[in-house]
Amino acid sequence: MKNIIKVILFSLVIISCDPVADMEANIKNLTDTSLNIDFVSSDVNLRKILTIAPNEVVLFQEGFDIGNTYLEPYFDEYDSIVIRNFGQQILKVYKPEITGRNIYDLSNWIAREPSKRFFIYEFEIKNSDIQ
Repeated sequence: MKNIIKVILFSLVIISCDPVADMEANIKNLTDTSLNIDFVSSDVNLRKILTIAPNEVVLFQEGFDIGNTYLEPYFDEYDSIVIRNFGQQILKVYKPEITGRNIYDLSNWIAREPSKRFFIYEFEIKNSDIQ
């Protein structure tokens, strides 16, 4: 019994030494139109649709990782990202291979680290993106 307690205590000490990184990725609608953002995936279970009112921010993705000191949004499971208005009219389609301003390109996101190993990313959808 004493050995089990020692093993558990030793394990807790080792586990507590691993760094933990947290991340949240938000999408901000800077347009004057309510938007539906459809994250299209070949796996139906991964598909998601966000509804964002004008000048609102919605959480797109959050995550944490033990043993890692840096996290960023990932899009590997999405084939395309489609922005529609409430009338379901397609305003913009993002695909990984498209050049220019693209939601898939993390250099187009605003990134900050408000505390150690906590990362916040924000993508702003502007009127110029959907016209």
